[in-house]
Amino acid sequence: MNLKKIISNTSWLIGEKIIVMVANLLVTVVLARALGAEQYGLLNYLLALVALIAPVTALGLNAIVTREIVNKPIDTNKIISTSLFLRFGCSLIVLSLFIGLILFSNIIQVNEEKLGLILLCLGNIFTCFYVLDFWFQAHVKAKIVTKMKFIIVVSFSVIKVLIALFNPKLVYIVLAFSLEVALIGGGFLFIYIRVKKVDTFSFKDIDLTYGRKLLGQSYWLILSGIASIVYLKIDQLMLNHMIDSTAVGTYAVASRLSEVWYFFANALVITLFPALLKIRDNSKNYLIKLQKICDILFVSALLLAILVTIFGPTFIVLLFGEEYGVSGTILQWHIWAAVFVFMRALASKWLIAESLLKYSLITHGVGAIINVIANYYLIPLYAGEGAAIATIISYFAASFLAFWFSKSTRLIAVVMLKSILLPFTLGKRYWKIGKNN
Repeated sequence: MNLKKIISNTSWLIGEKIIVMVANLLVTVVLARALGAEQYGLLNYLLALVALIAPVTALGLNAIVTREIVNKPIDTNKIISTSLFLRFGCSLIVLSLFIGLILFSNIIQVNEEKLGLILLCLGNIFTCFYVLDFWFQAHVKAKIVTKMKFIIVVSFSVIKVLIALFNPKLVYIVLAFSLEVALIGGGFLFIYIRVKKVDTFSFKDIDLTYGRKLLGQSYWLILSGIASIVYLKIDQLMLNHMIDSTAVGTYAVASRLSEVWYFFANALVITLFPALLKIRDNSKNYLIKLQKICDILFVSALLLAILVTIFGPTFIVLLFGEEYGVSGTILQWHIWAAVFVFMRALASKWLIAESLLKYSLITHGVGAIINVIANYYLIPLYAGEGAAIATIISYFAASFLAFWFSKSTRLIAVVMLKSILLPFTLGKRYWKIGKNN
């Protein structure tokens, strides 16, 4: 793959993510200040509830679609049409059942909160069109997608800020979140049709036999996606039930500032994944590329964690006010999870490339179980700080430690270990590379 094209694609992805990151930071600050810790915590609780069902509606097809398009470009119409049909049908069924559960159970008791959760569910139906993003990834065409997402995200950032400043009602803010998700899905559909122009997708291209084959490969990813979102969001749900929504609000501010940086790892790995697939048969170059990418991810996360640990608490008080002072300490803990999250972004793609999908479930399952147990014991003792410590423990277990227990996954564990030891081996390792070149 052309290096210039990869760099350009990565630059657009990272550039868009940086702008989105800044926009989301501004929205987070305004919403947190306008709503207060309790209402802001409630907003994040609703968002976390909907996030729990997102992996089910995605059907684990995301990276598989990229792989299928790269390996079988002649079948693109069948791949896209079938994937869209599966995701749309699943979204309708799952979200309808979830809405029914909301209406006829006591999960949410306040009517305004029920309405907010229903609105979020309706918006998430349109995430089925997000599958089209993986056609753009496979063809390294980030530019047009990033422009679309940039326009929508920035526009809705302004809308959310205006709502927060002039009429900060929870239901209006939730509606803005829902419409943003829906319009991004519609945007993917619009630009895919516009770029491809002919032979896009149609009902006649839907192949149910092929669809069953895709689901046969993806069910491990569906389950691992559920497990991964559990240990990403369960902390906020448990904080809400074990402490209160105010604790969720202060924790959400810290976790949002920590997780917002994960875009870098995802953008880099998403762009390089098609290139990695193409050199997989050349084992030496494949391993060298894996190690270099992992090194970049680790060093980036390490530097980020150090800087945030030093300056994070002051930054939070300046932006959010004294009400969120405890968020600074939570952030100092939570940011260190990024070390393992960054490397996990590469490991997840490697598992797909090596057809080791069941290990994605196993490792994420380990993380989810450990996170629930750690939260159960640490939240009553340390509240939000306990949840942050539980996050580090679970990511360490799921994104590094678990890979050592199987011969099939030990290779990526060794790659990660070499990256972790890089501060001690940097000169020796890269001096040799420089001499050889």
